[in-house]
Amino acid sequence: MAETEQKTTDKREYIVDGFSFLSEEDAAAAREELKKARYLKRHLDYQGADMILQLYRKALEERSFQTPVGLAFVNELRERLIEEGVEEFEIEPIPVYYDVVQNKMRSGFEPEKKPENTKKEMTKLRVSVIVNVILVLLVAGMFFVALTGNNPNILNYRNAILNEYAAWEQELTDRENVVREREQELGIE
Repeated sequence: MAETEQKTTDKREYIVDGFSFLSEEDAAAAREELKKARYLKRHLDYQGADMILQLYRKALEERSFQTPVGLAFVNELRERLIEEGVEEFEIEPIPVYYDVVQNKMRSGFEPEKKPENTKKEMTKLRVSVIVNVILVLLVAGMFFVALTGNNPNILNYRNAILNEYAAWEQELTDRENVVREREQELGIE
């Protein structure tokens, strides 16, 4: 009988605001959140829905309240917003970072990934990497062909045009020289 009394006494040490916690650390975290909630209740102006909505969103964004005690306070804010006339679809849902069914913490809202999905994702990743390597090789090949080809393109058009004009100029100079030689032979000036 003394054993059951001891368990009951130990459990009472972990009770915070009507919630019973399994460890002293959880109870301490809940006490801190209870202090924050009481402070905010005392200093919050409940006259405007805008102020309550800002506090609600900031509490969710910063994950200020994670224990049941803190989440109860956040839920009170949510109910107050609804009473103030804020539409429910405008109010973000309250995230619960504890998986009640599997009894473990979660880092966010995404469900845990199963190994099957991981294998599928790895296969997709490998295929994506292979396709990207092939595309990079194709682009490199296109640049090689463009740079070494004889046809003018956007990469070598300036040199191609300069070479063409130089060839025309040389051809005209050669023709002029031939014409002058002929004129001298015929004595025409």
